[in-house]
Amino acid sequence: MTEVENNRESKPRTEENLIFEDSNYIVRTLLNLNKLRKNKQFCDVVLQIETAQDVREIHAHRAVLASASPYLFELFAADHNGGHVYQFKSNGSFDFDSFEVLVEYAYTARLVVSADKVKQAYVAATKLRMTSAAGQCRSFLIKHLTAENCIDVRSIPGLSPDTDPEFIAAVDNYIRQNIGNIIQKKVFLSLPHIQIEQLQNSCEEMQATNQRHLCEMVLDWIKKCFDEHDINAVTEKVHMLYLNPDGTLHDCNDIKNGDSQDSDLIQDYKKLSRRIPVPCKTNKKSSPQSTSHKPRQFLYTRSNSTSSLSSLSDDEERDWRVVATTAAGKNTILALIVVCGKLRVLSVKQRLNTPSSSPAVSRPESVEKANTYTLIPPMTSGRCAVGTADLQGKLLVCGGYDRGECLRTVEIYDRSTNKWSRIESMRVPRGRFGITVVNNEVYAVGGSDGTRELNSVEVFSPMTSCWKQFPPMSIHRSYAGVCYLDGKIFVIGGWNGQRGLTHCEVYDTKSYSWTNIADLSIGRYQAGVGVMNGEVYAVGGCDSWNCIGSVEKYDPHTNTWSTVSSMHKARRGCGVAVYNGKLYAVGGHDGVRSLSSVEVYDPQTNSWSSGPNLTSCRANVGVCVVGDYLYAVGGFNGKTFLNTIEFLDGRTNEFTTFVPREVVTSVNEQNDLCRSRQGISMVKEDEKS
Repeated sequence: MTEVENNRESKPRTEENLIFEDSNYIVRTLLNLNKLRKNKQFCDVVLQIETAQDVREIHAHRAVLASASPYLFELFAADHNGGHVYQFKSNGSFDFDSFEVLVEYAYTARLVVSADKVKQAYVAATKLRMTSAAGQCRSFLIKHLTAENCIDVRSIPGLSPDTDPEFIAAVDNYIRQNIGNIIQKKVFLSLPHIQIEQLQNSCEEMQATNQRHLCEMVLDWIKKCFDEHDINAVTEKVHMLYLNPDGTLHDCNDIKNGDSQDSDLIQDYKKLSRRIPVPCKTNKKSSPQSTSHKPRQFLYTRSNSTSSLSSLSDDEERDWRVVATTAAGKNTILALIVVCGKLRVLSVKQRLNTPSSSPAVSRPESVEKANTYTLIPPMTSGRCAVGTADLQGKLLVCGGYDRGECLRTVEIYDRSTNKWSRIESMRVPRGRFGITVVNNEVYAVGGSDGTRELNSVEVFSPMTSCWKQFPPMSIHRSYAGVCYLDGKIFVIGGWNGQRGLTHCEVYDTKSYSWTNIADLSIGRYQAGVGVMNGEVYAVGGCDSWNCIGSVEKYDPHTNTWSTVSSMHKARRGCGVAVYNGKLYAVGGHDGVRSLSSVEVYDPQTNSWSSGPNLTSCRANVGVCVVGDYLYAVGGFNGKTFLNTIEFLDGRTNEFTTFVPREVVTSVNEQNDLCRSRQGISMVKEDEKS
C-alpha cells in the first residue's frame, strides 16, 4: 500500500445526514384527522350547538380546534376542570351548519359555504376569531351586495366600525350609491320608522337645506331626548321640530301659546301630542346628556363635513350615524340611520311655518326665532392650495389646484354684495403657492404649474389690472409659506421636488432683491406661516415623510429661529392667520384624514387651545382675515375639491357659510337707490339740454 493510500485510510469519513421532505404529509395528516373526527375516534371535545328545536353536537379534537381558533384556545385553556363538553347557544352568533363548516375548514383548510349561509359563517368565524375564514366570507358578501340584501348584511349581529371597519365602510358606501333603489325594497320599508316634521321659516331655507346635516341634527335630538331602553318610543308618533339659534333642534311643544312663532300648525301638533304621550329623557329627572353643538347655519351648508370620521366622537361613530340620505318627494328626505347600533328608517318632511298674528310673549333666548341668512355663493370651481389675501377690503383668491391641473384664474369676493367677480388671470398656472399684499399690490410667489416647481414671482396692481413679472427666487419651490413683515416678503421652507426645505429667503420690496436668512431647524413643506408681534411663525407641515405638529418662530432682529409650544395635533396643509391677537391653525391633514378642527395659539401663555370647528373638513385650505372675519377658502375634504368658503364670526365664535340676508339686502337696496338717483340726474340733465 502506498503512502498516499495510507493517508487516505487514516482520514475519518464525513457522515451524510438523511433529509426527506414529504410534501403530502400535512394534507394526509389533516385528512386522517378529519376521518377520525367523523368516526368520533380519539375525540376529546364535544361542541353542543343549541338551536330553537334541539341541541346538536360536533365531536372534534381539542388541539386541532385550538390551533384554528384563538377563541376556542382561550376557552379550553381556561377550563381547569378538564371538561370535554362545551355548549354554544344559537343567539345570532352561532348557526349549526356554519359552525360545522368552520370545523371542517379547521381540518381541511378548505372553506365550502353555500351562498345562503355565508352571512352566518361570517358571524361565527368572527366570533371564533378565525380571521382568514371571516375575511373570505366578508369579501364574498361585499362582492354580492344587492339592493335586496344590503340591509340584511348591514344588520349582521355585532357588526360595527369597532369589529370590522373595512366591512362597514364597504357596505355603507354601497348603500349610499344605491339608496334610491334600496328605499323601494321591502326589507328597507320593514325597518322601524322614525317620522319627523321640521319647520322652516321660508321656501329659500327649505331649498338650501343640506339633507345629511338635517338628518344628523335629528339624530342628535333623538340621542339627547330619548333613553336607550325607551328608544323604540321615538317611532310611536310624528315629531315636529324647529331650529334653535344654538344649532340644535327642539320639539315644538316647547313653544309657548301666543309666542311670535306660534301657529295653527303647532297648536294642532300640541293637541296630538297630548293624546299620544311619549317617554322622553327631557321630561325625567335624570340629567340630560350633552349634544354636539353645531353652528346655527350648519343645516344649510353645502359640504358634508361629516363624511370624514375626524368629526365624529367614538359613540357617534359606533352606535349613532347617518348611513345614507335621499330625496323622497318635494321637501321630504328619507335616510337610513343607526340608532343605538340598530338600523332605522328616518323620514324628515320640511314644512313652512306661518306664525299667527297673536301677540308675542316673552320666552327664553334659546327658543327665539332664528334670523334669516343667505348662502355665500361658491367659487367658479373647486380648488385647494390656493393663494388668499385681503385686497381693498375684499377676499382675493388666486390659482390653486383643481383635480388634474393648476389654475391661473383669479376671483374676488365682496361680502357687502355677497358676490364673486373675476379679475385678470395670472401669467402662469400656480397651485401650492402663497400670496401677500404689499402697498395694495398682490405678490404671487413660487408654487407649482402642475409639472414642476416654480421660482418665479408675479405682481398684480389694481391700478393697471394686470400681472407683471418680478425678480425670481434663488430656488424653485412649492408648498412654501409666504408672508409680509416690515417691507419684506418672507418665503419659508417648501418642497423642491425631492425633499422638505429648511431654506428661507426674503424679498425687499424697495431694493427689488432677494436675500437668504437663517434656515429652519427642520425641513418643512405644507406648513402654515403667519406674522404676529413682529415675528414670523412656521406651523406644522411635513418633513420629508411625516406630518409634524412642532412650531418655530423667526426673530428678524437676531436672524434666529426658536421653537415654541407644539400643536396638540400634527397637521400639514393647515391655514394660518392672526385673528384677535392670536394665531389660528385651521383645518389641514393629520396624515390619515382631512381635518375640521382648529387650534389657537396664545403668545402670552405659549400654549395651544381648541378653537371652533369648521363646518367642512379642509386640507390645503387657504386662510385670510378680511375685516372682522377669518375666512377658510376651498381645500380638499378627503373626497372632493371644495368650491365653498366659510368664515369665523368673532361675535358667535362659530364658522359659517352664511351671511345675514339683511346686510346683503341693505347694500343692494343702497346700490339700487344710487343707480336710481343717477338715472334721475341724467334725465334732468337731458331735460335741461
